[in-house]
Amino acid sequence: MIILTRCQVHGLRAVFRRSVLGMAQRSPVEPLVFQAQDGQLCARYRYAHLAVEHHCPVAWPSGGTVALPLEALAEFEGRDDSVVSLDLVSPERTVVRWSDHGIPRSREFTVPLLPEARTFPDQPTSWSEVPADLITALAEATSTSAEDDTRYALSCLLLKESSQGHEVVATDGRQVLIRGGFVFPWSGDVLIRRSPIFAARDLPRDRPWSIGRTATHIALKCDPWTILLEIQTSARFPRVDMAFPTPDAATTRLRIDPLDASFLAESLGRLPGADLYNAPITVDLNGRIAVRAGGSETEVPTELVLSRSNYGGSQVRFQTNRDYLARAVRLGFTEVEIVDPDSPIVCRNGRHAYAWQPLSADSAIAPSVDVTRIESLSLPAARPHDPPSRTTPPMNEHTKPEAPPRTTLEPVSQDPAATGLVALIREAESLHEALGEARTRSQKLIVALRRQRKQARLMAATLNTLRQLRLQEVAE
Repeated sequence: MIILTRCQVHGLRAVFRRSVLGMAQRSPVEPLVFQAQDGQLCARYRYAHLAVEHHCPVAWPSGGTVALPLEALAEFEGRDDSVVSLDLVSPERTVVRWSDHGIPRSREFTVPLLPEARTFPDQPTSWSEVPADLITALAEATSTSAEDDTRYALSCLLLKESSQGHEVVATDGRQVLIRGGFVFPWSGDVLIRRSPIFAARDLPRDRPWSIGRTATHIALKCDPWTILLEIQTSARFPRVDMAFPTPDAATTRLRIDPLDASFLAESLGRLPGADLYNAPITVDLNGRIAVRAGGSETEVPTELVLSRSNYGGSQVRFQTNRDYLARAVRLGFTEVEIVDPDSPIVCRNGRHAYAWQPLSADSAIAPSVDVTRIESLSLPAARPHDPPSRTTPPMNEHTKPEAPPRTTLEPVSQDPAATGLVALIREAESLHEALGEARTRSQKLIVALRRQRKQARLMAATLNTLRQLRLQEVAE
């Protein structure tokens, strides 16, 4: 018999579930195995290329091995410390007893026998410490990879050896992510399968992990969890480094201000056309930095102006999937390299890099007066920040021209206390809010006037058609 608490079961189910382990929802799966020995309770699960183990001390006398269906944990998990007992009554039957708000409950589960060939893989004999950022890198790499294999192993993650250690590399054929700065205790490249388990919230992310390798598996360990991933020896991974243009090939370099990055992250998903195929947006660097999108739900495009950002080099206009630009911003990239409208867009930050293929520039949205414009300056001002570092020789920079001095809407008080820095800042904030409100009202007025003009033209066209028909008046 094995005894644990409902709270422990709740913590186990956070990882031992189909969605986290990457299983199909209705496919038959193997049972979860509990083993109590030498004062330790071990929960083990193996699925395809993945094996997961959880260790914790036993709180009550327990012993033996018990198996349960994976979905069984949902029936008796809880938030309290009430006791759950697992009792193996036969090789294929397990009885679970627990208390739900003081009411005794029990349930018998049928468990298929484990095949001998599906034993748990051996763990490495030596381990090396790696930063907790590796788990985040593997989670982001899984999001970049593909679920299904094609000609190349796009459902795999490449642990690639470089001149400065190792990198985690992933691609789905349209985007490429490289996260470097890791040191693994082996030489050469290793392929492992993608897994959503790296994004599980219950995995430790506030302390280092340990990594090791056997002849067949890569192992990651941070108490109480151990994750083993089977090495893919027969898979082929594409040469993603060939998709990255060199930094010297960039003709334009966009530098996104941190406040503009927050503005983009919040606004890109709200732009029109999000439901269109590839969710296209146009990025136009033509003296100012504009992001445009249009869709069937609006008559005119919407344009975001990044007023705090700047770019260097040639003017360029390209079209891209908004999700890739939003992801680059979310990953912390603030510099974007553009070779031309049809070449891969590249972001670099030290040992990290992200690239994606833009859409055809033929359908990019050109500048127009008839557009709904939103400027990033509508966000509140922030503290001064350091300018982004340059990784290549500077180009001719283009920034938005400084606005002429603006007069205040209300007279400034002559009180000596009002001439201090704090009072001036408050006055500037008040002026900024008033101008923002005036800008919003003028935009709404312009839209209403355009709609009125369109209705007037439609009415004139209808009257003209009626005159041409020469209809006879009908007396009442």
